[in-house]
Amino acid sequence: MNTGAKLFLLWLSLLCALAYGTATSALAQRTARKTPRPPVVAQPAPLAARPVADKLAPAGWMRYEIGDPVRLSLLLPGEPVATADRVSLMPGTSGLQRSYMSVRDSGVYGLTYLEGLPAALLQETWKREFFAGFAKEFAGTIQTSLKARGTDVRLTMSEPRAATAGGLIGYEQDFSYGTLMGRVKMVFDGANAYAVVAVWNGLSSSSERSAFFDSLQVNATR
Repeated sequence: MNTGAKLFLLWLSLLCALAYGTATSALAQRTARKTPRPPVVAQPAPLAARPVADKLAPAGWMRYEIGDPVRLSLLLPGEPVATADRVSLMPGTSGLQRSYMSVRDSGVYGLTYLEGLPAALLQETWKREFFAGFAKEFAGTIQTSLKARGTDVRLTMSEPRAATAGGLIGYEQDFSYGTLMGRVKMVFDGANAYAVVAVWNGLSSSSERSAFFDSLQVNATR
C-alpha cells in the first residue's frame, strides 16, 4: 500500500476516533450501568473554522479560528473536517463534543473539545483518569482500525505527564504503532476539556510538531 493510501486510511481511523471513540472515560467505565435510552434530540452543528494568517505557522499551515465570536484557534496544515455530537460522559450525563481534523503527507493533526463536564470530573484526580481513558481509547481505536485493514501493529504508550497548552494545564501522553508516532495533549478550562492530537510519520519535523502542539489559543471561560 502506498503512503498516500495509508495516510488516507489513517485519516479515516482518526476521524472515527475523534467523532465517536472518545466519549467514554475510565470514570464512565467504572460507573456504567444499564440506563434507558435518552429521547432522540437534534444533533448540534459544528462551529465554523476560518483560516487566518500566522507568521509562526510552518510552511503550508494556517491558523484556524473556531466559533463566532472566536472560542479557540490552532495551527493546522489544511481546512479541517469538523464534526459535532452529544456524547455520554457518565450515566445520565452528556456533554457536547466538537472535533476538527486536518491531514497532510506527514500525518494527521486535530483537536477535539468537550463542553459540559460533570462536577465529578472537575476534581484533579478524576481529570487525570478522564485524560488517561481518553488517550487509551483514542490510540486503541486507531490500532483496531489499522489491524482491521491488514496492518497488525503493536501499540506502545508512554506514561502520562503534566502539560500546558493555551495557558491551561492538563496532561499529555505519547504512543506509537511501529514507525508511526502520536501524541494526545488535554487541558482543562472549567467544565471544558481541549485535546490536541496528532499521528505522524517520518516526514514530520520536530519543529512542525512543536508549532502544532504549542499553537492552541483558548478564550478561557470566566
